[in-house]
Amino acid sequence: MLAIYLIAFLVLITLSVPIAFSLGLATVTVFWLDGQPLSLFAQRLWTGLDKFTLVALPLFILAGELMGGSGILSRLLDFSRLLVGRIKGGLLHINVLVSIFFGGINGSAIADTSAVGSMLIKATEKEYGEPDLAAAVTAVSSVIGPIVPPSLPMLIYAFAAGNVSIAALFLAGVVPGILLGITLLVATALIVSGKDYPRDTTRYGLRDIFRISRRFLVAAVLPVIMVAGVVGGFATPTEAGCLAIVYALFAGFFITRELSWAQVFAAMERTVLVTAVVMIIIAFGNVSTWWLTIEGVPRAVSDYVQGVTASPVMFIAIMLVVYLVVGMFIEQAAAMVMLVPIFAPLAQSYGIDPVQFGLFTCMTLALGLVTPPVGLCLFVAAGIGGISVGRVMRAAVPYLVAMFMTVLLIGFVPQIYLWLPRWFGY
Repeated sequence: MLAIYLIAFLVLITLSVPIAFSLGLATVTVFWLDGQPLSLFAQRLWTGLDKFTLVALPLFILAGELMGGSGILSRLLDFSRLLVGRIKGGLLHINVLVSIFFGGINGSAIADTSAVGSMLIKATEKEYGEPDLAAAVTAVSSVIGPIVPPSLPMLIYAFAAGNVSIAALFLAGVVPGILLGITLLVATALIVSGKDYPRDTTRYGLRDIFRISRRFLVAAVLPVIMVAGVVGGFATPTEAGCLAIVYALFAGFFITRELSWAQVFAAMERTVLVTAVVMIIIAFGNVSTWWLTIEGVPRAVSDYVQGVTASPVMFIAIMLVVYLVVGMFIEQAAAMVMLVPIFAPLAQSYGIDPVQFGLFTCMTLALGLVTPPVGLCLFVAAGIGGISVGRVMRAAVPYLVAMFMTVLLIGFVPQIYLWLPRWFGY
């Protein structure tokens, strides 16, 4: 029966059926062939969504959407230009820095690529004449979004694993997010070192620095509210999402004064669409995982891997390969819903810290957003730049190498980031 399930799933994916529906239809097929009542299928669908933690997802998404429509991105851009604009290849460095800041507000790599790319890809092309490099930097740096807290993939991972603190994951993501940003900035500096790029000669007085920094703080408060509330124990993730929405509305209407009711309704519409996609993936993924568990697949996988190696280091190496391959074909959220219930308990049996494995999972699967053939961020950036995905991919190769080195550090040297959640008592 497992073979039929896998064949059905692979055939549906080959036919370009969305991952969530491929999971659902493959599971329905084996339910029908196995004589299981379809009412049980419907029951497991609802069980997969009947979790209070999931309420935080649309709240986090809506808060990010509202801030995106409040003129926040231009403030992040001005502050980034103040910090790194005078460096050679300044617009490329600004692109990376804005992604770090915007990732802490929105938490979505695709939204980051679309928003930041719309502002910087054409401007960078006009300034430096290299649209492929501009698009590559935009796509690759957007991967920081799912790593810097508050992070939507971390919420999904915590739900799928079932025994990981969301606060601990948020804290653990701080250092890797900054480390990944620094790595991309260094890679950018090396790439532009041999190019004849013009430099920005803008000079800033103390009044300009104060004004730009003050405008930036309006945006910086949002992730502080969301993360500090959860970490400090003052609010659950759901309550932190509610507080973030209240602040986003206040900031948009009364501080920046760039948010309109039409933008609020548009943000709510986008939130509903994104939430629906995620919830469908979770619901069908839960049914699929439940059926696989009944069939004994997790136990078989666990026995096989433990028979291959008893070393935690080798297990992380195996998972690195698995995640990189899966990420090339399956979207991050779907991959986590499918794989985490199987591999998270196995990681614990190897004595691997659940927070370490969670961050490693989120970061490694995020690479799939910028690797073909599925790499959604590559396609979005290429579309904005009006160039082929192949050109963007070639320009992104040095950045992918730098990102892979960072992933190796995250997977094999967890001490560089686990100290922070442990310092807070997690």
